[in-house]
Amino acid sequence: MSFDASFFVALSFALVILGFLKLGLPGRVASMLDARADKIRGELEQAQCLRDEAQALLKNYRQRVKKAEEESRSVIEQAKLDSEKMAEDASAALQARLERKTRQAEDKIAQAEDQLSQEIRAISAELAISAAGKLISENITTETTDKILDNSIQNVSSHLN
Repeated sequence: MSFDASFFVALSFALVILGFLKLGLPGRVASMLDARADKIRGELEQAQCLRDEAQALLKNYRQRVKKAEEESRSVIEQAKLDSEKMAEDASAALQARLERKTRQAEDKIAQAEDQLSQEIRAISAELAISAAGKLISENITTETTDKILDNSIQNVSSHLN
């Protein structure tokens, strides 16, 4: 029987395969592939855990941002209300102060008017007395004064009796 080159190639291939099987190379390759698959599976699980953790952190961050925005809106609204209240209070205080100052000014004016009126009366009385005294001294004689005195005495005695 004559063996050609393809026979020897087939025989060599069969011997190499038998050698690999004898040495347990497919088991080692399979275990290496299984280990690699397990490692990849672990990395995928770890990546999934990291992704879930990142999603939770993102959700928490968004909730905190929303809460902070609500708080800032609340603070701004309260500040607006407080400033409006302060403005109203300041306006009311200013109005009360103006009214008090107006009353004080009116009281001072009334006082000045009363004082002026009293001074005018006093001056008028002095002028009237002075004018009456002057008229009496110029126009009354001793006879007239005697008559006035007698009439006054009779008047008083008629009232006393």
